[in-house]
Amino acid sequence: MVVDSQPESRALLKGALRSLSAVEAISEVATTVNLESVLEDNPADIVFIEQSFGWESISGLVERIRNQRLGANTNFVLTSANLNMESRRQGIEAGILGYLSKPFDIRSLEMAIRDSMGKVATNHKDTLNKVRRIGFFAEFTDLELVRLLKICHTRKFQAGETIFHEGDIGDRLYVLLSGTIDILKQRPDGPEKVAQQVAGDCFGEMALVDSEPRSADACASADVMVIEVNSEILNDPNDLLALKIFRKLAMLVTKKLRDYTR
Repeated sequence: MVVDSQPESRALLKGALRSLSAVEAISEVATTVNLESVLEDNPADIVFIEQSFGWESISGLVERIRNQRLGANTNFVLTSANLNMESRRQGIEAGILGYLSKPFDIRSLEMAIRDSMGKVATNHKDTLNKVRRIGFFAEFTDLELVRLLKICHTRKFQAGETIFHEGDIGDRLYVLLSGTIDILKQRPDGPEKVAQQVAGDCFGEMALVDSEPRSADACASADVMVIEVNSEILNDPNDLLALKIFRKLAMLVTKKLRDYTR
């Protein structure tokens, strides 16, 4: 079910959903008023709801649906043209797992559907066990780690794939959960490996510290899994999670500087 006050937005999302083979039927409404009753008559596996309805309306709606028998089979995707970390935080608190930024493509639509159905939450259990063993996150509580995993991206790269290129604008850092990463500098006679990152290492953090372009390539030398920490997470100075990440970044950069000057 698509819940959006704008007819054009509803039509666009419905058109994209129709292209997915797993979608059997699509309904739409322009308001959240009496949506529980609408869902009683027209059950939906997934409800796409526009953020513009406001958090009070959305969170109250989700809570009411969760408390009804249809709530066990109803999942939610929040849609918005201004989807940021605060939106995700509020959405998670309301029980929303799927997020779709506008404009969107088919891949991001499929990911939002998958996330809304709890597959990411299931994967978090395995990922959380890996994260607990990484020194960067040693001071984080389990609740903070769960929140981090929900608002960050866990990504996989195959051997030979490039995570970022020298000269790219850096707006995120990476924590390597498994595999190995080669850090390469481009030289006149070809790329030179200047470092290798292994499970537990962080890389790409310098661009967050000085806002300069990437100084090297990062390439997967084996299949890898990383946590991708977007710089938006660090924007709230009153967020304890952001403060802990800043502190770890400062310690990491200091250690690397000392190692380089020995």
